[in-house]
Amino acid sequence: MSVIAVTGCTGGMGQNLCARLAAKGASLALCSNQAEQLKEQVQTLEKEYGVKTVSAAFDIYEEEPVAAFFAQAEEKLGKIDVLVNLAGLSIPTQMESVTAEAFDKMMDVNVKGTLFASKHYALHAVEEGGLIVNIGSMAARKANGNAPLYCTAKSAVNMLSTAMQIQLGPKKIRVTTLNPGGTDTPFWGTRAVDRSKLMQAEDVVDVILFVIDHPKMVFYAIDFESATRI
Repeated sequence: MSVIAVTGCTGGMGQNLCARLAAKGASLALCSNQAEQLKEQVQTLEKEYGVKTVSAAFDIYEEEPVAAFFAQAEEKLGKIDVLVNLAGLSIPTQMESVTAEAFDKMMDVNVKGTLFASKHYALHAVEEGGLIVNIGSMAARKANGNAPLYCTAKSAVNMLSTAMQIQLGPKKIRVTTLNPGGTDTPFWGTRAVDRSKLMQAEDVVDVILFVIDHPKMVFYAIDFESATRI
């Protein structure tokens, strides 16, 4: 039975992914900065699927709680097979009003969070056959003029993932970056977006599960978006 860690588990993709992993019988190590949502999610997963869980609420870019979370996960669940880095943030910005605070926040959550989670997963991963799935974005491939900071952060996630694969590959840990297009989740907040043209969370989760279910294959990066947007 697999032990799978998911960051940003309370988001739209996270809710879908965790339910489907639980249905497969995986033990789950879950973290989010949304404490109440996380508590409710864990209760639901344990009640409906009877799975073992470890959970903690913290900001993913703070290394100390990240380290404690992975140590606790290994202690209670065993070596961790897979890490899925779903924690992410987008802040729409215009160049004339962009702030250092917005830039730092984008890089902290998207890049530093991915880095710290991956670092401490690697310290607690299975000896062979580990996997890190990082979430990039097609915004790293096709610039979005309304979100220059998001494009920058997700481009950094892609390059970080590539470098991690070079380092961790010899240790039998695969690293895959998924670059989905726009997806219909609460991620968008109140922004004016035509959601009828977006993918659904389960579309992205389908690809995550495909990568997890093919342990002998290395996918460096997978770019995809809704057919209605092509």
